[in-house]
Amino acid sequence: MKLKYIISAIAIVALSSSCQDFLNLSDPDKVTVGNYYQTETDLEQSLFGAYAKMKDTYAFGTGCVYFEECKANTLFYPDTGVNAGENSSFDNCTVVSTNQFVASRWNSLYGTIDRANVVLKHLDDVKFANENTKKSFEAEARFIRAICYYALVTDFGAVPLVLSKLGTLGEVNAANVRVDKDKVYQAIFDDCKVVVESPLPDLQSAANCGRASKVAALTLWGKAALQMATDPDFSAQKATLCQTAITELEAAWSKKGFSALKDLPVEDAFNVDSQAGAKENIFQLSYVSGSTSANSSYNTQFRPVNIDDPAKEVNAKKSAGGFFMKETLAPTIWDEAGDARFDKLIGHGVSNSVPYWYTVKYKDLNSSGYYGCNRIIYRYADVVLMLAEAYYHKGDATNAQKYVNMVRERAGLKATSASGTALRDVIYKERDREFAYEFMNWSDWKRGFTKDEIKAKMNARNATEYSETDLLLPIPHAQWLLNPEGLKQNPGYND
Repeated sequence: MKLKYIISAIAIVALSSSCQDFLNLSDPDKVTVGNYYQTETDLEQSLFGAYAKMKDTYAFGTGCVYFEECKANTLFYPDTGVNAGENSSFDNCTVVSTNQFVASRWNSLYGTIDRANVVLKHLDDVKFANENTKKSFEAEARFIRAICYYALVTDFGAVPLVLSKLGTLGEVNAANVRVDKDKVYQAIFDDCKVVVESPLPDLQSAANCGRASKVAALTLWGKAALQMATDPDFSAQKATLCQTAITELEAAWSKKGFSALKDLPVEDAFNVDSQAGAKENIFQLSYVSGSTSANSSYNTQFRPVNIDDPAKEVNAKKSAGGFFMKETLAPTIWDEAGDARFDKLIGHGVSNSVPYWYTVKYKDLNSSGYYGCNRIIYRYADVVLMLAEAYYHKGDATNAQKYVNMVRERAGLKATSASGTALRDVIYKERDREFAYEFMNWSDWKRGFTKDEIKAKMNARNATEYSETDLLLPIPHAQWLLNPEGLKQNPGYND
């Protein structure tokens, strides 16, 4: 029995302005668009507002841990009583449609989409000195929209598809209907294609860290195609979609700024002083160390009260967070000796007298206590391992081995010659290892394993309440109330 009350993101975002458009930037003062969009700078500030909205906790911030690692029982939140138990409901597989974190996820993602749609709506209101600037702004807004829809379709399945700014009650009602997943995926592909054909650079410079690029769009395009290819609902299209994923991901790989993945140390992507320009990083949310307004809290979310190795301290104030890996789980994931990712990026500590494992990926020793660890959404190790996935699912073991071995070689492990399902298991274990604490776990599992296999994995982690219901998040209850027929609830959840 899974219930939920949320506020309709579409209705809130669109109807809070009634028939008038508003911008809600980080200040967060509202300004009518009638007198706002006069210069390129005005529109760019609106674009920055869309990027800023992506940083919402439950859009692409630290709250993503609930929908990925916590759902897979890889990480858990030790304090079961906080927030009326809603934190632990992800660990316990007891999420209901009234869960406020699910509500915030939906609202934040649609709020970000709305800001992107505002930019797209008003592109023609400004006279640009250079047409390429206009095309670049359009491409960035489309990338933001596409990455949000990827999160929505992966988490919820079929969702409302809003590709323009909503301004009237009639438009909101018409849009508040779940559309078939293939239409959502096609919208993602269409937006990514615009980005790839735009004047944006292949990769952004350190100075423009946090902005979209062609390689970011290629990576998203490939990931969405792979997610769709491994969805049983699209089994008839699997080969074609795998080839699409390979085409886009190979294009992303061809634009890398380094010779081989093994040349990039595993910890470089996470060095707070240089990650903005790190060669492995493709797209990241940018924060500022020492800033009271542009700082991040990632390192404080994953540090136990006491740690065993002072060299693996993550923050100067030694503040503790709440998401950890059980002591018994880490040895089953990193079960090959000499793995540089475990040796350099995982630490051991104690919280409330219980030993846990934590991550060193979010490390900033700035004495101010305001930390600048970026959220890396796409990096080249992801491209490599998705290529391994796509080739495996296409039936090409040779290329699958080639790409998964790039990651194993960089980690200091021997090359694998596995084939069949054993090769698949190697690929997805490498994803478990490589992207620990990077908010990909549950989505990865849904690509790699059958429903029965996922159930077996959850049972092995003592997730006794798990059922197929938990494959998707519930449609927020308040959203469902607005259109029960058009927003039918996901299977297993009651409203």
